[in-house]
Amino acid sequence: MHRFNFPKSERIKSKKIFERTLLFGKKITSKSQKLKCSFIIEKLNPETQHNNFIQIAFAVSRKSGKAHWRNRLKRILREIYRLNKHSLIEPLSSNSKKLFIILSAFKLNQKVNPRIKYHDLEKDVLELFETIKREIEK
Repeated sequence: MHRFNFPKSERIKSKKIFERTLLFGKKITSKSQKLKCSFIIEKLNPETQHNNFIQIAFAVSRKSGKAHWRNRLKRILREIYRLNKHSLIEPLSSNSKKLFIILSAFKLNQKVNPRIKYHDLEKDVLELFETIKREIEK
């Protein structure tokens, strides 16, 4: 039951962590160029006990579209993450690492895609997650 939740502890709320991930993180884009991702993988401190291995943020620029379109995009991205985060948590826990991700729109905007749907973005997000998963296992 708790496998598919999205608690506040999994969100990047610190401006310091957000900027560090955005500036110094590794950047990748999906093959369709709709989404981009910036992420940092860190080793966990063995002395502290962690139950959340991932912290994530979703960022969409104002240039992408109107507020209702941006909010819908973020809502869809959160849902895709919530249902598929287990694919990242398993390698993170086995390698004792922590992951910070910022997921954002790249060439996705309201003019080109006035109606965005879950299945339009799911493939791109899963593709990004697979790339991150390979980086974790290195």
